[in-house]
Amino acid sequence: MTEKFNTPEEAEIAFYEAIERSDIKALGQVWSLDDNIVCIHPGATRIEGRTQVLESFSDMFAESPAIAFSISDALQTESDGLAIHLVREEMELDGQLISIMVSTNIYHREDGGWRMLLHHSSLEPEFSIDEDFDDFEDAPEPPPVLH
Repeated sequence: MTEKFNTPEEAEIAFYEAIERSDIKALGQVWSLDDNIVCIHPGATRIEGRTQVLESFSDMFAESPAIAFSISDALQTESDGLAIHLVREEMELDGQLISIMVSTNIYHREDGGWRMLLHHSSLEPEFSIDEDFDDFEDAPEPPPVLH
């Protein structure tokens, strides 16, 4: 059975919870069933199509530890059938902040509910992994930026 999200906010919460749990099935419920979807992970090229987008997350889940998200600075605009959310994602691993992303999430009405059409995430330009390091050659290797 297909999950129905009554609002774009419900879909967004489900999106981040699915990533935190590495739950590809739940993530698939959030994305549009249409093949005209797009995902851009930080520093990566554009991924198009439902199969390719879900495969990119499946690969990420297989290669990464569980990440916790805090969403802030949300700016939202919505029309009858389209919602655009601009958010700041603070990502934590074992309670420690490892990355800050700025992201765009676009949702549309589909089959009586809201589903994701686009997720585009980039590293926050002002974020530094550890500001105590003056010389990044001495800094420990940061964990991979995953999304």
